[in-house]
Parts: sequence; structure tokens; C-alpha cells
Amino acid sequence: MRTKLIFNISQILRKLGITFHERSHPAVLAMERRIRELGSIEFKIEFYPDGSWTAESANVDGIITGDTDTAEMSGLIKDAIFTYFKIPAHLSHDALLRSNNEPVTVERRVWATH
Repeated sequence: MRTKLIFNISQILRKLGITFHERSHPAVLAMERRIRELGSIEFKIEFYPDGSWTAESANVDGIITGDTDTAEMSGLIKDAIFTYFKIPAHLSHDALLRSNNEPVTVERRVWATH
């Protein structure tokens, strides 16, 4: 709960023009370096009949998230990445993980039964 509050306050402060210089923080630099080494962090996303979903990284062991609503999927996946790399809540900024206009690919599998 406290982490979410810190994240929300930092987002408001960013909108007011305050910067946290996240790109120079050692944890952020280490995360960016690792992602460059990998090329990208890939996720296998599974959807279930009850509307829930899980997303597990296919190339980084230990990054997993999920929920019962798909509306916040992108944010929850980013949060899981930030958590894995131990990025403090006030430095967790969406721009660190995806460039503007970069497409997001979601793999869906559908099964039909008779």
C-alpha cells in the first residue's frame, strides 16, 4: 500500500515538472543494461475462462504477475519488471521501459471444446 502511494505521489509530482533523475540511478542503469543484453523482456500471457490472466517472463526467471482485469495489464507487467529489478517506487516511470509509439505484442491462445 505504501509503495503504491509513493508511486502515485511521484506521478503527480512529475506532472508538476519535478524530476527524480531516474535515468542516473544505479538500479535503473543496471536494469537498462540487462534489458539491452536481452534485447527485450518477453512475456507469455495466459487468459483464463473466468477473465483472469497471468503474465510470466519467457526469458527472465522470476518476473510474473496477473489479475482478474485486463485493463491494467500493461501497468502490472511494468510494475513486475520494476519490482524484479528493485527499482524504488518513486523512480518507476513508464518511459523507462517502452519508447513512445513502440508496439506492444500480446500473444493469445484460444481453445475450443466440442
